Amino acid sequence: MTRFFLAFLFALMLSVNAASASAMGSNAPAGGTAITGGVAVVDVERIFRESTPGRAGEAHLQQVLGILQKGLDDLHGIYQGMEDSAEARAALREGQAALERQLAAERLAMRQILTTHLEKVIQAWFIAKAQDFGARAVAPASIFFAYSPVLDITDTIMQEMNREKPTFPALPSVTVRPPSQATQE
Repeated sequence: MTRFFLAFLFALMLSVNAASASAMGSNAPAGGTAITGGVAVVDVERIFRESTPGRAGEAHLQQVLGILQKGLDDLHGIYQGMEDSAEARAALREGQAALERQLAAERLAMRQILTTHLEKVIQAWFIAKAQDFGARAVAPASIFFAYSPVLDITDTIMQEMNREKPTFPALPSVTVRPPSQATQE
């Protein structure tokens, strides 16, 4: 529902801006293409997937996953031979759930860091270049069903994003204690 509302809002904004732009004339730079309608579009998922910081974020998540998986493997080792007991099933189920929660939290933290850097890059582009191209707003491609390639500034933003050096959170540590130690603490 929210996605539909945002798409509708931007479509409305596009129609108002298109009417305003046609009344004011084009302000495209010499040799450049004007972004008619006032909205530039960035494929955020592509930036996160293909940019240098995005690939670094995914590498960070792979390291996190390796650490968490080793912890889960250690937990399986503790209960090896006792997998059918209620205690082992509960501990392994809780361990798997903890791994999934931690991985989701790490993924969210990584995406928030990338988003902060991307917002900074887009703001800098907007301040420096938006007026030259007739852009009055920048929107993520994901809110549109379709858009003209003329509106897409993803490649330009990708170049700038590749200059960013995000710092991701420290890698987690996992300590697995045998059941006798866990109940004593």
